[in-house]
Amino acid sequence: MAAGGTVDTAPEPLHRAGRGEPLLLLHGVLLTWQSWIPVLDDLEHDHTVLAPTFPGHWGGPPAAHPATVTGLVDYVEQLLDENGWPTVHIAGNSLGGWIALELAARGRARSVTAIAPAGLWRTPAAADSLLRKFRAFGPLIGLNEDRTPAVPSMLRPLLVPLLAHRPAIVPNHLAKAMAAAIPNCDITDELAEDPLLPTGFPGLAALTVPTTILLPEHDRVLPPHVYPDLTRTETIDVRPLPDLGHVPMLENPTRIVTEIRSTIARVGSTSHSA
Repeated sequence: MAAGGTVDTAPEPLHRAGRGEPLLLLHGVLLTWQSWIPVLDDLEHDHTVLAPTFPGHWGGPPAAHPATVTGLVDYVEQLLDENGWPTVHIAGNSLGGWIALELAARGRARSVTAIAPAGLWRTPAAADSLLRKFRAFGPLIGLNEDRTPAVPSMLRPLLVPLLAHRPAIVPNHLAKAMAAAIPNCDITDELAEDPLLPTGFPGLAALTVPTTILLPEHDRVLPPHVYPDLTRTETIDVRPLPDLGHVPMLENPTRIVTEIRSTIARVGSTSHSA
């Protein structure tokens, strides 16, 4: 499989490659940067791509405790500082989409592509529904009292359909990598107790950089009904992703690359090539 190790070992804590304007890729909760593998080669033709694994996730650095969304945003912002990037284009999926929006609110984004983002709740009850879903799967994925990790090969047929609408088309090495990552995230319980979770991200209307919200039609983790009525503005574009699931780059990487590039193109000019 691509760089980052086999499914028997944790991937490296981050992936950095390519040349061009910096592009930050942020994965979803429980996963790693490897969820972006299908789009890396294409995006690295004209971007310096940085794809980190969040603290407390498989192969990522240790997390500060208690782990919170704000703490993860702080970690990613520190990575940007270490790379000498005042601002970057950002694409984030699920929890990574929420963190991308938070970084934009801090003035660190040139553009944002938020794919099935967490944090844009119609009501606090939508966040509660997500938590109940994760807790229901907890014993299966090793999130139980004795923290016994589940066997990835047993998890694959249960969990890959949560990530992809058509799991049969997900390449086997990617399905294995996703299933291996999920039981090795050790901060899910703490994130579930984050007091910010029910509030989510309230600052969407205040963002001033081109932002695209992509909503997969067949998202089983964050189905479209959890979102409020998102209004298109001069800055915010909202687009459906027909026939795709929660991690759509696993099924249709070409579509996701196109959407990211389309958002970046809305900036109108490029600068500060890395």
